[in-house]
Amino acid sequence: MPEKTLLEALQYWTRTLGDAPAFIFRHSRHGRHVLTWNKLYTLSGRFAAILRERAVSRGHLVVNTLTNSPERVVSELAILMSGAASVNGQCLLADGSDLLRTLRVSRAAAILVDPDVPDSPWNVLKHHVTVGDDDTVTSESLPDLRKAFFIRRLEGKGKGDLFGHLETCTDWYLADDVTPDDAMMVFTTSGTTGFSKLLVYTHGTYMTYVESTDDTTKSFLPKQETVFNIAPLGWIGGFLGGTIVRGSTRVLCDVRAAGIPEDMPEFVWDSLVQEKCRVTYFSPKYLAQVAELANQRGDSQRAPSEAEFERSSDSAARAKHTLGTFVLAGFPVTRPLVKAALAVSSSVAIMYAATDFGMLSGMVVQDWTDYVDHDTGPPLTNVQVKIVSQQDEDIQLPVDQLGLILVKRPVFPRYLNDPEASAAILTSDGFIRTGDVGRLDQRGHLIVEGRGSDAIMRGHYIFYPAWLETRICACPGVRHVVIVGVPDPDVIEELCACVVLESDDVTLKEVREFVERDIVVKEDDPLSPRPRYYLRFESFPRTSTDKPNRKVIKKQAAHMLGLVEGS
Repeated sequence: MPEKTLLEALQYWTRTLGDAPAFIFRHSRHGRHVLTWNKLYTLSGRFAAILRERAVSRGHLVVNTLTNSPERVVSELAILMSGAASVNGQCLLADGSDLLRTLRVSRAAAILVDPDVPDSPWNVLKHHVTVGDDDTVTSESLPDLRKAFFIRRLEGKGKGDLFGHLETCTDWYLADDVTPDDAMMVFTTSGTTGFSKLLVYTHGTYMTYVESTDDTTKSFLPKQETVFNIAPLGWIGGFLGGTIVRGSTRVLCDVRAAGIPEDMPEFVWDSLVQEKCRVTYFSPKYLAQVAELANQRGDSQRAPSEAEFERSSDSAARAKHTLGTFVLAGFPVTRPLVKAALAVSSSVAIMYAATDFGMLSGMVVQDWTDYVDHDTGPPLTNVQVKIVSQQDEDIQLPVDQLGLILVKRPVFPRYLNDPEASAAILTSDGFIRTGDVGRLDQRGHLIVEGRGSDAIMRGHYIFYPAWLETRICACPGVRHVVIVGVPDPDVIEELCACVVLESDDVTLKEVREFVERDIVVKEDDPLSPRPRYYLRFESFPRTSTDKPNRKVIKKQAAHMLGLVEGS
């Protein structure tokens, strides 16, 4: 891969593909918005010129809070083209403390917000800053923040509409001094305190990571493929860099248009068929319903030839062809899940990856009967893996013994302005502590069983419960709270709040309402820390050290909810 930065890759594919689609945004009620490579390059460069004019340049960090939308893609690339780096901005809590901490820790010079969307981060931020002329801001609590860019979408592209404005601009900019060592993107990762850790990827680190996966991914994800991926653009699995590096066409949901589609399976199905997607990546919680749609509309088991595909009017046959590979990554995969995915695709790609360390292993499965639960395939060629004792990480375990997974690779991102976190994740000999439990089998495959701590794996999101327990304990009438994960066929585990109340004067409904006021993100959002279930306990079973016995509480909660056999 001759390109050493994401900007070089952007220039290459713009020259090569021109008016071919780079991003296709869809919404069931609001149609289709296509960003070609030329249009993307032009609009992003124009916005980069605006950023430069307002003193955003190389070395600066800009927090981007926009949701999945054409505006997010253009603004993200504009930040990079200005020479700055983008920081994923999340505002999950009603008081905005998570976003405010990101701004403080990152020392961001600017922020991008859409003030018109429901639960806009601006609703919180406006109480902490003073806005002057030309969107200049001042703040005692955020001394580094100097600019707020208001990104709007207005009917008829009226005054203030981002794209309406960019289409009339003539100035254009691309920083020509960006190097592989420059910061590119700051991702947010799960934190034990409820506040995300900030992980910095340089251009070089990201390009190296993508290149290192090619041996595993090239069979199902060649360059210039059409990919359906609705993961958040601020996640590493949804980051626009994958499209830019591979020259792909990315199909995703325009969340800015009207939120997440009410009938997501229908939206997924229509997108796969109409856009002729060959690779798909979406939450397995929708998989069964998408498969049901395929069966309702034809024989989804038949994969037609290229010639048959072009002349076929059978939408199910066309979908079977377009859905060549279903990608499963970020959580333990089971044989039933692989079987379900193969019902609507010709192969399943399974990958072990995380924001903190990138992709570590992977494999492609075409026959579900050959699959072993939680198998993630062999490690990548540049990745070393060792399994160590959960009691003493200096003791390396032999083949097929379960322990903590440690990995080593040539490059590793760092936590932003947090040297303690960067040091804590590494062992004395340079291995990364993944926090996961697993084993290496006789074939050299890495079997990942799950987390090795109290962390709960909800879909692709790793959730640490202690901080939310503290927040719920602030609810009047609540004495104790333990958050556990209970079985869920779609997202691995759902959050369950086990609550000890002070008296019968308080109800679980009141506790739920307290949490819903505190956390603005709905339960169905993949990032939402809202518990789906609430259970009342008279008291908690205790360990020998008089702490709540989470393992026992977890089992009891699953039985109380009828989520295990024999309950």
